[in-house]
Amino acid sequence: MTKILKNKNSTFFCFTPEVMLATFLIETILALYVFIRYRTTPFSRLAVLLLMLLAGFQFAEYQICVGSDSIFWSRIGFIIITLLPVLGLHLITLLAGKDYFLKFGYVLMFTYIAIFAFGEKAISQATCGGNYIIFNTAQELWWTYAVYYFGFLFLGIWVAVKTLLVKNAAILYWMILGYASFMLPMGIVYLISAAAAWNATPSIMCGFAIIFAIILALKVVPLYYKRYAAE
Repeated sequence: MTKILKNKNSTFFCFTPEVMLATFLIETILALYVFIRYRTTPFSRLAVLLLMLLAGFQFAEYQICVGSDSIFWSRIGFIIITLLPVLGLHLITLLAGKDYFLKFGYVLMFTYIAIFAFGEKAISQATCGGNYIIFNTAQELWWTYAVYYFGFLFLGIWVAVKTLLVKNAAILYWMILGYASFMLPMGIVYLISAAAAWNATPSIMCGFAIIFAIILALKVVPLYYKRYAAE
């Protein structure tokens, strides 16, 4: 991770291509670790999928930065990140024991996946800024997609907090901390330079999400396996 600052041209520096590749390797290793040790539960297998998706987005970004087909890898990247908020909510609903808009979330998720996979104008350009990726998407699509994306992230936090009021479990605290580990830095980015960060949101959030990946693999899944899998 390079230093975070706003220079005279309002350019936000976050993660270099080398860090993207390193993040990909770390998240892949974490996914393999969870799969080998905890794969017997549906919760753990879903966690493995999340970890592999986070790694996959980093790999897609790296491919863009090394000169591969930017539109193709942008589509792959957006398909990947479209899965993340709903799958994260799915993990939390498994802990809560209730379905909070999960089916509706899956319908929206697959709708946006189809748009990014087949929509000719969904993504017009992706540029490697050296420290993050700038994605150019259709403006009207971006606004609705942001509502979907952040809406389900905040819904996941709300469900976790609501469940904590009934069931005080350390695993829920770790899930909330994991969400905060990439959402709070994103908020700080906007305070530093909202204009520079807007189109780089997926790149920046998934860069910081390595913290969530570590929490998920080393704290959340082991706690679930120890407490819930034995029930």
